[in-house]
Amino acid sequence: MKLNIQNESAPLKDVVVTEGINIPYYEDYKTDDPEFIKFHPYSWNRDLLIEQQRRFLDKLSSYGVELIIPDQPENVIWQMYTRDAGFVVGDKLYFSKNRKLQARNGEIEILLDKLSLSNNQLVDLTGDIEGGDVLVKEKNKVIVGRTSRTNNQSISQLGNNVEVKTFDLGQNVMHLDTRMTLLPNNVVLITVEAFKKEDIENLKKEYKLIIVTEQEAKKLGTNVFIVNPETIFIPTQHKRIADELKKEKFNIELIDYSESINLGGSFRCTTMPLVREY
Repeated sequence: MKLNIQNESAPLKDVVVTEGINIPYYEDYKTDDPEFIKFHPYSWNRDLLIEQQRRFLDKLSSYGVELIIPDQPENVIWQMYTRDAGFVVGDKLYFSKNRKLQARNGEIEILLDKLSLSNNQLVDLTGDIEGGDVLVKEKNKVIVGRTSRTNNQSISQLGNNVEVKTFDLGQNVMHLDTRMTLLPNNVVLITVEAFKKEDIENLKKEYKLIIVTEQEAKKLGTNVFIVNPETIFIPTQHKRIADELKKEKFNIELIDYSESINLGGSFRCTTMPLVREY
């Protein structure tokens, strides 16, 4: 199967998604995993979550995007958040089989069974890393967050294959894309409090920064999804951010995604792009 991701905003052609049909009901789910407890403070409505996700997927399909849906075993309950399992840069899929949140183990094997990729398309990173910590800047250049879910071992291994710029966000940020996302036309959505001052100053030299408040970031205000250079999907909960991006002449698709957000992942978290036309 072809893979091709050279940036975050070229027209999307193929994307992996998984329906949230195995997500447990909030009142039935119990865990003592500290990594889950730290980042999931809100309750969720499972049935509404599935309904909202299906509206999102229908809208994606209306843009001519092919949805690739792996098998969905009942015991792999968080598979809906597909971005975490891996990420494509160029023509390779990068992943780690050992996940910090133990309930996520097994997801990448299911995905690989579906995609039937050759060995030279796969890069197994042996440390901790998840796709939400990786933004593809341009061909063979990525921005990576060192966070609760991504460590130096995997960042170093990734750097053997592509050029890496790293931001150290600490252990209380789950993923880079919960605080920053690259948009078309050198625009960045960012929560400045999460970054070192010198990093913000350097970003200003290259990008126009649109500020997302810390309160908005808690509800994943940066975690929007780009379908093509003109069109960005934004949850209805973030109308202020949508209005700011309309000023930048983007076409905005507003969709209610409240329940997925309550579970710690928005549009970007629930998609794994495989091919963007470039």
